[in-house]
Amino acid sequence: MYQFNLFSQDDLTANFVPKTKIFSIENLLEFLKSYEFVYIKHDKGGQGKGIYKVYQDEHGNYNMNGYTPKGKKLNIPIASIEDFDPEKYPNLDFKGRFNSGFIVQEGINSITLNGDPLAIRVHVQKLNEEWLVTGMYGKISTAETYENGIVNANQGAQVMAISDLLYDHLGMDEQEKMAFLQTLEKISVTAVKLVSVEYPRLEYGIDFGINSNADPILFEVNTYPGIGNFAKVENREILNKIYRIRKMQKEEAKRKDFLV
Repeated sequence: MYQFNLFSQDDLTANFVPKTKIFSIENLLEFLKSYEFVYIKHDKGGQGKGIYKVYQDEHGNYNMNGYTPKGKKLNIPIASIEDFDPEKYPNLDFKGRFNSGFIVQEGINSITLNGDPLAIRVHVQKLNEEWLVTGMYGKISTAETYENGIVNANQGAQVMAISDLLYDHLGMDEQEKMAFLQTLEKISVTAVKLVSVEYPRLEYGIDFGINSNADPILFEVNTYPGIGNFAKVENREILNKIYRIRKMQKEEAKRKDFLV
């Protein structure tokens, strides 16, 4: 919620964030009237956990599926969305230490030409007071994750080079690809500059989707990003670059300490 409010106030990022509100039944109903599907997310989720997709099936019945904050897969039919009470479903983990911190978010139909859910991870690092985009990769959900649309490698999504995603799965030509990547980099750097004021780090991971107009949609900025999936693309060249930047960051920090 903090990130949504932050990005909504910036002239650039405000155009690329899905609508988000604190979870309540009233807000859930409001969103379901406006969007084909919505997501309920826990504020402290990670690795695709604590995310539930809520949608109406072809029979008019509502369903909720995804992964609990503890990583358990679930699928819950909801007889009456107006009377839905999450605390009646223990597996949702709305109680205990997960009693608060859920948001409801506009569902973005981020899909390939074949209709497979997709996402993009962008890695940004700071060196010599400059923010550098040092890596990207794409993710496409497999049959295992298709239903809930949660595109996370820890939940079975396929990781691939960003060029393969844009060329082979979205049908972009070279000019379209370059324009898209430039926009993606600009949004990423702007987003981390905003977040770093409150949460200063030397690197961040930014998650994006793509809407029906082929615009990148900023889902969230991760302040403790994993980099293991970069080993799966481009012969580890991106991963090695990230390590090199980390080494230079340490050298820069030593020089600063010496000068002090």
